[in-house]
This record gives sequence, C-alpha cells and structure tokens, in this order.
Amino acid sequence: MSTHVHWSGVRERVIAVEEAECRAHGREPSPYPTFEPVLTPAEIAEVEAQFAVALPDEYRTFLAEVGAGGPGPSFDLTSLRRIDGKWGWVWENEEDHPWLLDPSRPFVETDDWADQQITTLRAAGYEPTTRDEDDDYLDDYRKVFGDAGDEVWFLERGRGAIPISDNGCGMTGWLIVVGPHRGELRDRDCAVNPPFEPCVDANGNRHTFGSWYLEWLEQREEAAR
Repeated sequence: MSTHVHWSGVRERVIAVEEAECRAHGREPSPYPTFEPVLTPAEIAEVEAQFAVALPDEYRTFLAEVGAGGPGPSFDLTSLRRIDGKWGWVWENEEDHPWLLDPSRPFVETDDWADQQITTLRAAGYEPTTRDEDDDYLDDYRKVFGDAGDEVWFLERGRGAIPISDNGCGMTGWLIVVGPHRGELRDRDCAVNPPFEPCVDANGNRHTFGSWYLEWLEQREEAAR
C-alpha cells in the first residue's frame, strides 16, 4: 500500500514545532541538527541495490526530501546510515548494531508466524515439538541452529520489515518493505515474542508511512498552539 505524499515544508514544520516546544518549556534549542541529512538519488539507489528491494515510495521520498532520520512518532525515527561501506538502520548512538533488511521473503504477519516457524524447522529436517505459550518454537530453533538459534529466530521474525521508530520502553514501530502489506506500519511491544499490531488512525484505517508521520506532526502542531 502506498500513496503519493507531498513532503514540501514538512522538514521546516517539524523544526518549527520543536523550537516552539523548547520556548514553551524554557529550554535552549538543541545544538545538533534536527534531522539527519537527506539522501541523494544515488544513495537511495545504493540502499535499494544493497538489499535488492524497492523501498515504499512514501518512505523513499521522505529520505530524499526531509531526512534519513530525525523526530517522529513517539520518540525518533531510526536513522538510515552508511557504516563501513554498508547501509543499515540504527537507533541513536548504536552504530555498532545496524539493522540489515532481509528482503528474501515477505514479512510474516502475526497470525502466520507459528506456521512459518514450523516450515523453517521442517526444511531443516526437524519435526517441531510442542509450541511454547510465550516463545513459540524458539527452543526448537536453538536445537536446530545451535548458538545461532536465537538470532535466526529473531531475524526471521523481522524479515521483510525495518524498525522505523523508537516508541519508548523497548517498544518499536516497523515499516513493512516486502509483502502484500508493503508500506504499512506495525507496532510491537517489548516482550520476547510480542505480536506485530497494525498501526491505525482514529478511524481504524491502517497507516502508511506518510499518513502515520503527518498525523503525528499535525497533533504536535495542535498541542504546541
């Protein structure tokens, strides 16, 4: 899912509301740039070539016109940066652990996650045991993949999506990049195996990146008046 979004003026609006909030609370503006630099068309092409995927249009144009990271819903957007010659998504000050998109197969929705684990285990020649109430088949992944079991399980869960926002207290927002719901947002809690819940607006409509970001900005502007 993707629609055309006009990002003209959005960068300036976010900076203005950040400055207004600082004045209202008697704080000095941050000496650091509000946004990461925008990416050039060549840089965006590098990202898409590295991961062999086309980014959702609303996010791609945001990177080109607004910034590759900065303020966003809840706290901040993750930043898309080139680190040691490779592109990846990073939380603030965590460049040692960038998120590398796995575009090999579509994002797995919560209702399909248990079946996907069974498929993976059987493909490895292992018949799954009883599903755990909290961790599904994580113990089986450890038996099959050894020390890499947790990483294989975790990365498969986030396949086809990128962590797009820090929602605080370990909660995260995700942007689906591969699959039938490409361009939609999912919210995730901080437990070991929480569901990915569709991010919706006040009318229950599923958010795309553009509607999600602009709704947040409009709400901040209203609160700052």
